[in-house]
Amino acid sequence: MLSMLKKIFSIIFAFFTLLFSGADLGEEIRYIPYDQDVTFTSITADELPVTEDEKTACRTWYEENVLYAGQNEIAPAYDFSVNGIPLSMKLSDWQFTVTPAAENRKNGETSVITLTNEKAGLQATVEATLYIENATCEWTVSVQNTAEKRSGVLSGFHAINCTLPVDDAEIYFSRGSADNAADFTMLHTDCSILPTTVSAKDGRSTTEFLPYFNLNGESCGVVLGIGWSGLWEASFKNCSNGLLVNAGQKNLLGYLEPGESVRSPLVSLTFYNNENPVKGFNAFRNWIKDCVYPDNVPTVQNNMDILFVSNTRTAAEIFYDLEHFDNSRAPYIDNYWMDAGWYAGCEESWADGVGNWTTSETRFPDGIKAISDYAADYEKGIVLWYEPERLTSNSYLYSVGSQHEDWIVDLDPKADFNQTVMWNLGNEEACAFLSEYISSSLIENGVAIYRQDFNFSPTEFWQHLDLHANGGRIGFAENHYITGLYTYLDALFEAIPGLVMDNCASGGRRLDLEMTRRSVPMWRSDYNCDQTRPDLLDATQAHTYGLSFWLPVSGTFINYDTEYGMRSSIMPILQVPMASPESALTAYRAEREAQMQGFFPLSFGGTDPEKITAMQYGDETTGCALIYAHAEHEADSFAVHFSGLKTDTVYAVTDADTPDTTSHFTGEELMEGAYSVSFPDGRKAIVLNYTAQ
Repeated sequence: MLSMLKKIFSIIFAFFTLLFSGADLGEEIRYIPYDQDVTFTSITADELPVTEDEKTACRTWYEENVLYAGQNEIAPAYDFSVNGIPLSMKLSDWQFTVTPAAENRKNGETSVITLTNEKAGLQATVEATLYIENATCEWTVSVQNTAEKRSGVLSGFHAINCTLPVDDAEIYFSRGSADNAADFTMLHTDCSILPTTVSAKDGRSTTEFLPYFNLNGESCGVVLGIGWSGLWEASFKNCSNGLLVNAGQKNLLGYLEPGESVRSPLVSLTFYNNENPVKGFNAFRNWIKDCVYPDNVPTVQNNMDILFVSNTRTAAEIFYDLEHFDNSRAPYIDNYWMDAGWYAGCEESWADGVGNWTTSETRFPDGIKAISDYAADYEKGIVLWYEPERLTSNSYLYSVGSQHEDWIVDLDPKADFNQTVMWNLGNEEACAFLSEYISSSLIENGVAIYRQDFNFSPTEFWQHLDLHANGGRIGFAENHYITGLYTYLDALFEAIPGLVMDNCASGGRRLDLEMTRRSVPMWRSDYNCDQTRPDLLDATQAHTYGLSFWLPVSGTFINYDTEYGMRSSIMPILQVPMASPESALTAYRAEREAQMQGFFPLSFGGTDPEKITAMQYGDETTGCALIYAHAEHEADSFAVHFSGLKTDTVYAVTDADTPDTTSHFTGEELMEGAYSVSFPDGRKAIVLNYTAQ
């Protein structure tokens, strides 16, 4: 009876907080009438570098709207409401102070802005960073209850809610990763006076869309990035003085308990002055490389599969294969890859034992450390798979978590042992325990690359916690959980200096800024799990093309059986089978290294058998173009409109199929399409390399 009354009270509370919070429930929302047949024009090398004007524009905007906002009578670029009254309407109630941060972000200048409202018993903290050389700024906002009683109702918590100086904006954005051939496809829409709204779904940040938006205007543009590994939402609409941008956690509504805090997503803005959106994409990529990626992020890397989703493979079999491995190929392998199925309790299926992060003693009697020690003897590391946030009811973590209140979230305790249970990273004690447990496992196993997966939607679990543990408050379980996720990961990196993280999440479903700050996707889409798909190679090209607009480093499985397969698999990080020939391990190294430089989209064919996909990587000195004619292409030839070159510089262009023949053109001629390639019937992949003379 008591539990029923609590549930009824929670529902009533949620209704009235929505009703009186000032939430704009009636605003018309325009969900995206986008197109995906998006084309781009060439851009010269002289247009690509960050200019002094762009640096000045970024610094000026940042100082006025973030760093000194509130003190200068300008409303901050972020906003939140207390009892329905927005911060932006009651600046006089808040005292603003700015101090240097104890530590700067990588290649940035970080400040802490503190907002104090003694009357409301609230304190907001903004951690903001200016990356002047990249014409980029970023910030996060947290709000804490410093009083001894519950706060007023917090709502409308927007990480960004302001007007950007972008006129007549077009938005370029991308699909997320959903085990689909169309993963990462570039999309385009025009803004209007009605909001265009884009949001995450299923509790993972990039299942539906990537949280990156190139907002391109007639004379300038801004690239917006969002760091939130849960449910974010962003909206855009034209207004009289620019583009109104709003983004934050999709749902957050309720009071704060004494001492409790919540935080906003991370948002970043990269400023550029050019009508060509390709400038914005490359400016954002450069910021990711220079300032966001961890210092030890892997670039060109081959990880050899020794255990791929197997609950039967044994250490004896692995050592046998390694001892009989052709040593001539060994120098081209960086790590041994061990996927799901190495732990106790997965004898029937790899999914059964999650939550038991101890080695299966029957199959690995000497532990995983025996394998990582073997790898170390040959100067290699080991990639090891974990899924720490999911567990089953027959696991060690379940037995521990079930002894503590709110350490685990079990939606149906009476279900069979395969039922998914969530470890609650939003509980500080549970988060600390898991950090210690997994870091000890990583150290014990000698892991060099921590492969973190996440194969379920947490939304229902968060809703359960909000209803049963958070008094009906909306989005609080998610907010504490995502904040705990970052705390957990940072604890691993602190415990194991030099640890690298592979961010999987069912293949590329958590590729937001916060995760990019900590990891790279070595397995970017589960579409590559099924190697028999007839359109797999064309889809692999399309995935490389689409993700390259935003993130330079990604990877998947190499297809080495044919020339078309190998060339379709050109990307920085590859998972390679043990049977891969040396040619597959050494081929296209220069092209893979060029993918860390500029990216220039030339033509997108997706998986359409009649179309052509083409992309260019490199800088004004050297690089490559990858051109793929699909099986039923209708074109006899393709004029390659290069990009990012010096107009008056002469370039030597070489086709990988005819390496002894070199053609010479000026950059201007190449960008106008003077170089053309011819296609035979059927599928053909062409690799061109260019070098400034």
